[in-house]
Amino acid sequence: MKPSEIIDHPFGSAYAMRLGAKAPWLGHLPGPKTEAWRFTPLRTLASTPFVPASASNDVDVTELPRGLPLIAGAARLVLVNGAYRADLSDREFGQGLTVSTAQEFASSARSPLALLNAAYAAAGISIDAAGAGLRPIHLISIGAAGAEPLAFHPRLRITVAPAASLTIIESHVGLPGQTYFSNPVTEIVLAEKASLRRYVSVAEDSEAFHLATTTISIAAGGSLEAFHLGLGGALVRQEISVRFEGRGAAARLNGAYALSGRAHHDFTTVMDHNVPDCHSSQVFKGVADGDSHGVFQGRIHVARDSQRSDARQLHKALFLSRGPQIDCKPELEIYADDVQCAHGAATGEIDHDHLFYLMSRGIDPATARSLLVEGFLTEAVIEVSVPDVQAHFIDAIRTWLKSREIARGRP
Repeated sequence: MKPSEIIDHPFGSAYAMRLGAKAPWLGHLPGPKTEAWRFTPLRTLASTPFVPASASNDVDVTELPRGLPLIAGAARLVLVNGAYRADLSDREFGQGLTVSTAQEFASSARSPLALLNAAYAAAGISIDAAGAGLRPIHLISIGAAGAEPLAFHPRLRITVAPAASLTIIESHVGLPGQTYFSNPVTEIVLAEKASLRRYVSVAEDSEAFHLATTTISIAAGGSLEAFHLGLGGALVRQEISVRFEGRGAAARLNGAYALSGRAHHDFTTVMDHNVPDCHSSQVFKGVADGDSHGVFQGRIHVARDSQRSDARQLHKALFLSRGPQIDCKPELEIYADDVQCAHGAATGEIDHDHLFYLMSRGIDPATARSLLVEGFLTEAVIEVSVPDVQAHFIDAIRTWLKSREIARGRP
């Protein structure tokens, strides 16, 4: 597609901006009248003059960011501004794993951001797993803007063959500098009795935008264990849709977020129980400080005749000060009568009795609060069944807590 053609495309604003046109993104992005985006305004994103990452020649990432934990034994797969970097990635992934670049692959996601991704995406990454006991994959996506704000649109397709299993860890990180916009789309297909463990950490630069769209289909007997951690970025949205395609499929989707400053993080999930005898569970926990804004929107849909569906959802959040905002919108849409479905939501402040108990044991107030926050978030993280990944996420939460205390002038 030529730049002149992209300008005429409904999502051609980035190229239009680059060539001097005055076509704002705002007319093509979802606004507050779109219910699913009511809590996540995109005006700042729309008004930023992004250029395509492929047009930049002043960004040179030659090594992985310092302090980035690497998962022991995992094969490394690195993207820089959405483009695959063979020089930073492992070359061997082991028997049963095929990793390749694909110019195009279809995605079932039809949201505006997914269509924006389709219009701009370069070569995507395709991961095909066949077999059990495969080597884990650690995908590292690095955002780095040079003299101008950059936009990039990674595409990832994961296919797990019948009775195969795969573990994938994703780290989305950023380098300080200009604002950048990461708009990844991930398509996951689990065949019969296939299993996937997917763990995603978003710790983008404090000025970055990260709007991720993930669609997952699970065939009969398939299983998903997923955990999403949000610790960085100016505006982050992780949208995850799971569709059950066969009896006996199961999905466990959990997450945690910790926000400070003016950070905004939106978790939007959909569990589509389209067949009988499927199970889903969700537990999300978050803490918010400063003037940050946390959002959780979780919809459970049980189709007609999807009997014996079991779907559960829970969101809990803590306010660490009086400035932040939390919006929670759980939804149950049930058209079958033999089901077990439940949802719960709670927000509040740190329990002063718990705080007093720790202080009465000689612990200073700042440390006591940090211990309570860490314990609150760790209750969600312990759902991660891979010990190395669980330890990595707990360390990341502790680092966030430490940076928060330093920002408040405490050692």
